[in-house]
Amino acid sequence: MRVLALTLLLSLPLGARPALARSTAILSYPLGDVWSTAVRFVRVDRGYTVREKDEESGYILFDMVEGSRTYKASLELIRATDDQGRDATRAAFSIPDLPRHFETMLLDKLSTKVKEERGSPAPPAPKKPPPEERPPKADGGTKKE
Repeated sequence: MRVLALTLLLSLPLGARPALARSTAILSYPLGDVWSTAVRFVRVDRGYTVREKDEESGYILFDMVEGSRTYKASLELIRATDDQGRDATRAAFSIPDLPRHFETMLLDKLSTKVKEERGSPAPPAPKKPPPEERPPKADGGTKKE
């Protein structure tokens, strides 16, 4: 019985499900700054039909037209911190039925648009100096009473 179940499991086609492609990038701008730019980017610059959007949840569902076909796509925006400690936004495009390079192309173009509209990111906050270490007391830190 086990051999039959294993044979059936191994005979299932591995490519039957679409790959869940997802490309992400960290944009060194606060979420509030990126949201409005992202909506304009999808709707106006790219001319895609926005099916649903929710700023509080941070997503935009849209139809991407490529050639003569329409593909369901999404953009997710998540509050993050960049590698220099600034408020940032993680942007994630997902277009499951197209190769990943379509997602990365959209990420690059969105990143460029945010920088054009918002200027360079704010400088990172100055780092706090490390706390000063005190040498141990000569008596080993113990006190006799």
